[in-house]
Amino acid sequence: MELVQVANFLNGRFLVNNIKTDRSALLKGSLLSTYSVGPLGSSNVEKIYFDTDDFFFAEKGINIYTSYISKASKELIIRYDSEQVSRIEFLKNIPNFFKIKIAKDEDISKYYNEINEAIYKVFPTGLGVNIEEYLRKSKPQVKILKKRDSYRVVNNKGLKMTLSFDECEYQKVGTKQKFMQSTLDVVGDNFKQKDDFKQFLKNLILDYPKLIKIQSNELTVARSNL
Repeated sequence: MELVQVANFLNGRFLVNNIKTDRSALLKGSLLSTYSVGPLGSSNVEKIYFDTDDFFFAEKGINIYTSYISKASKELIIRYDSEQVSRIEFLKNIPNFFKIKIAKDEDISKYYNEINEAIYKVFPTGLGVNIEEYLRKSKPQVKILKKRDSYRVVNNKGLKMTLSFDECEYQKVGTKQKFMQSTLDVVGDNFKQKDDFKQFLKNLILDYPKLIKIQSNELTVARSNL
């Protein structure tokens, strides 16, 4: 399997009061009246975040997680979170999202070389430590289960997004600690459209003030609540 480098990630996440009513209000409201909106259907999403007990990688802005995409496979994802920790200026536009498709029952330990490669693409000078040593200390820390209802949204200027209404359950792995959250997740397709995407998020808040913008980083949300 090959490590795939993806363009920088455009994402906004909002708390919703009631998924059913908020979804109906948004999809039928004036904000999306100039967009083409199509349902993508419902799905169940499971993510597992890996890190050391003191969250060495997360503290550097690096998220390592798996996301199940079918009964037979999952994606191993390495993503740099610029909301959490800023990189120096000349690195800001370097792609920050890497993924590799692996078998559902495979452990991430088989892919330390690929994770290492992704981290060095984000931090060319390294992290000042033996990265593989810290990967060996990593283990599942947070599991997130989502019931998701998604829509494809496109306007005539070429802005393409996916809007997902999620009922999320966050669990601290190895304990009974958990909490629930209902959210709207907005993901843009093309980093070149970041200005239009940011404007859409601003308009979303103006039109629907009951929506509360929260950290897009799920691991940050989990660490704040578990």
